[in-house]
Parts: sequence; C-alpha cells; structure tokens
Amino acid sequence: MKRIKYIIISISFLIIVISSLLLYKYYPVIEAYYYNREISISGVKLLMTEEELNSSFEENGEFVPGMGGNGWRFSKEKIFVMTSSIGLFKDKVSSIDTENSSHSILGIRIGDNYDSALSVLEKYGFKESSDNIFTKDNVLIQLTGGSKISRMRISIQDPAYKDVVF
Repeated sequence: MKRIKYIIISISFLIIVISSLLLYKYYPVIEAYYYNREISISGVKLLMTEEELNSSFEENGEFVPGMGGNGWRFSKEKIFVMTSSIGLFKDKVSSIDTENSSHSILGIRIGDNYDSALSVLEKYGFKESSDNIFTKDNVLIQLTGGSKISRMRISIQDPAYKDVVF
C-alpha cells in the first residue's frame, strides 16, 4: 500500500514538474495567441508563418533581409513585419509595424491621442520601459508620434534571446 502511494505521489510530482517546464517554455506562445485576439492588422497575426503571411495579401511583400530575422514590407497596407530566424519563433511573425489608420492594436489606432492610448496600455498592464516603449512579460508595444500616434509596433520576444543584440 505504501509503495502504491509512493508511486502515485512520484508520478504526480513528475507531471507537475513537466507541466511547469512546458508552460515556462511555451508561455510566449500563449501570450501571442492572447494578444492576437486584440490585433486587427489586415489579418496579420503574431506567429504566422512566412507562407501564411505572404498568401494573405494580393501583393507579395517586399523581402527585407536582416540580422536575427527577415522583414516583409507591404507598402499598400502600410505594414512592416519581422520574422525571427532563431529560437521558438523561427520563421514566424514576431513583430508587426503599422502606419495604417484602419489597423488597431488593443483598440489603439493611428491618429489616436497619445494619452488615451497610454490609458489603454495601462489597463492591459503594460509599463513604460523607455520612451514610448511599453512592455508586459514578453510583449513589447511601441508608439511613435507626438500627441497623436503616427506608427505602432507590437512584438513578441523569445525569452531565450530577449537580451541578444544582432
């Protein structure tokens, strides 16, 4: 009887440890899917593959090679997308940049008042890490412009490469 209890407790502990490790490793993926519900940028979502990205537009994106990832510029939509070349997000969208007033991130649009955008970000728990850059866990949102927003970016960072500079 003691042996059965020991086996059950050991298996339970092992399941908890494995689940915790998986959650730790894939938490950024869960975050990306959470924020994808709040992104309205011509169907572009975080963690899309390059193939999905290019097939979702009439025009092919202009390929922009980079270090640590590649870029895709869609001039007609005023979108610039970065894909990662390493880690958990390899060949998947890790950053979306827009200047199109019909797009929104967390309900914030180009042309919105900076102060109202700031209150939305605070509502979602984002903190300002530096000038116009707001972070929460592995997600980064950058707002550009003066009193009115002229450009927005949302990025998801792989924790293993968070502090790596390419």
